[in-house]
Amino acid sequence: MTAKPPSRIRMPRAAREAQMLEVAERVFGARGFHATTMDEIAEHVGVTKPLIYDYFGSKEGLLAATIERARHQLLDAVITAWAEDPAASARQRVRGVITAFFRFIDDHEQAFALLRTEGSLIGEAAASVERIRQQTAKALAEGIAMLPEFAQLPAERVVPLVEVVIGGVERLAVYRSEHPGLSSEDAAELVVTTTWDGLASLARP
Repeated sequence: MTAKPPSRIRMPRAAREAQMLEVAERVFGARGFHATTMDEIAEHVGVTKPLIYDYFGSKEGLLAATIERARHQLLDAVITAWAEDPAASARQRVRGVITAFFRFIDDHEQAFALLRTEGSLIGEAAASVERIRQQTAKALAEGIAMLPEFAQLPAERVVPLVEVVIGGVERLAVYRSEHPGLSSEDAAELVVTTTWDGLASLARP
C-alpha cells in the first residue's frame, strides 16, 4: 500500500514559509545540514516534500533561506538595541548592542549552530553566513560613528576595531555554547571591558 501524504492545514504562503523555516532551523541545527533530509523536514512541518521544493528549490536553498531569516532577525535586534536608550553613555550603548547579540544567540541556538558549521556550507548558504558577519560589523560601526564621542573619527579607524569586537563576540559565543553559565549580560560586559580601552582611546577628548 502507498503511504498517504501527511495531511496539512491550508495557510497563507507567507505563514507556511515562516513555518517551514522555523522547522528547518530547528532540524538543521540539531542534526546538521548533511544528516538532515527533506523528508524529515516535510514530516515535521506536516506537508509533502514537493511543496518544500516548490518554495525553496532545493535543500541548499532551504538552508540559505533559513540563514537569511536569521540574518534579518539579528539586524532587527541590533537596530532595536541601538535605539533603546539614546541618553545612555557610549559604553552603555555599545554594551547594549553586544548584549542583544548574545541574547539573539540564546533565543536562536539552532540558527547559531548552523553558523558554526560554516565550513561545510556551500554556495548561497556560505554567502549568507558572510553577509551576517558583514551586516553585524556594519551596524556596529555605523552605530559607533553616530555617537558624539566618535563623530569625528574616520571610518577607517572604526572598522578595524569593530572587526576585533565582532571576532571576540563570535568566539565567546562559541565558548558559551560549550560552557553554559555565562549570561548574555556578563558576556557582553566581558567583551566591552576587553575592547573598550581601544575604542575609548580614539574617542574625542
